[in-house]
Amino acid sequence: MSLPPHSPHAVATEDELTALLLLQRLASLLIRFNVRSALLERQILRVADVLGVRVGVHARYRGVTLYASSGRNYQAEAHELKINVAISAEANRLIDRFCDGLIGPIEFDETLRALEAKSFRHNRWILAAIFGVAAAALARLLRADAAAVAVSGVSAALGLLARQTLAARHPVLYALPFAAALIGAFLGGLVIRAGWTTTPGFCLMVPALMLVPGPHLINGLYDILENHIESGMARLALACGILVAAAAGVFLGGWLALGLVTVEARPSPEVHLTLWLDVVLAGAAACGFGAFYNTPWRMLWVSVLCGMVGHGIRYVLMGHGVSQEIATLWACLPIGLLANLGVARLGVPFASIAFAGAVPMMPGTLIYEALEAAMRLAGGQADVIVASQALGWIFKAGFVVGGMGIGLLVGARMAGLLRIR
Repeated sequence: MSLPPHSPHAVATEDELTALLLLQRLASLLIRFNVRSALLERQILRVADVLGVRVGVHARYRGVTLYASSGRNYQAEAHELKINVAISAEANRLIDRFCDGLIGPIEFDETLRALEAKSFRHNRWILAAIFGVAAAALARLLRADAAAVAVSGVSAALGLLARQTLAARHPVLYALPFAAALIGAFLGGLVIRAGWTTTPGFCLMVPALMLVPGPHLINGLYDILENHIESGMARLALACGILVAAAAGVFLGGWLALGLVTVEARPSPEVHLTLWLDVVLAGAAACGFGAFYNTPWRMLWVSVLCGMVGHGIRYVLMGHGVSQEIATLWACLPIGLLANLGVARLGVPFASIAFAGAVPMMPGTLIYEALEAAMRLAGGQADVIVASQALGWIFKAGFVVGGMGIGLLVGARMAGLLRIR
């Protein structure tokens, strides 16, 4: 970051002060809605250049510092990082219009102030239904039976409504994924206890998979790639905290319904997937996550297309004997490229669109099996075979997730080299 030269005796003019306050409001909006650090700095500098002010920008986790040439600093802070594709896309469109000279500073400022209040929002009941269908599609992709598919959809929908209700009351951030996972695990546990399913593990696992904080993970990796180490590590720590909260909810919900009994996540031998069914289910799962991130209807097709193309490629590769890790890596390359195309054409945030497309490839079964083995070890089953299985599943899941991240980011970089962005 280069800072503008300044004199300790310099005094900002009224026009400069107005411009700096406008930049402060813009920075606050961008950091609050989870724009990655390098892009945030670039967007602020673009607007500053049009306003005719020299300013240094330093983005960090949940905050931005603006260094004015007069020597004064302006701080923009965010209480928490939110994910809202509609607001992020509209903010990017607004910045482009201003930088292209289509609107003036006054209109830009007024629109910016009203952006959150006037932004598009999905109806909560329609969103809950879509999210439930996405969870059911994800369960079917994992080859769960009908009962597990049904309870996964219902649990995910109820969990989303619970998160929205809690969010309106501003509790501790981690209470939201904990509550949703608790609801999902408890309902799934009741279905398992009743003996209605032959794939019990998916009843507990799939609602928890719907809580994976993908945009935070991707933005964290992107920040680290672009040498914003501090904010990147903080974003990854936030994502890990959400995952731990969800895992705690699963453990508690499962314990309330089942006690200390552990259940396996084994696919049903009666469920068979063809390429076309796989592609359709992946598109439905991606649609649910895209809608959850408040992607407007006219932009939702990008997430659906990413999910269908990526998962279809992985299905074909794994059908020809390619390992899950390598197949996932290759499948995420076109997702990263297509998501970056959406960034260029529609102004949508890369992390939200890319993860919505890649989420059907999350190694949920591996993660669940590793946790189940860890629970057996904690329960006193100190068995070398169980311990080795747990480590094997952890490492394999890590490699799959790593392949997802690398594939998405390399695909985005490829798009940049091809001048798509």
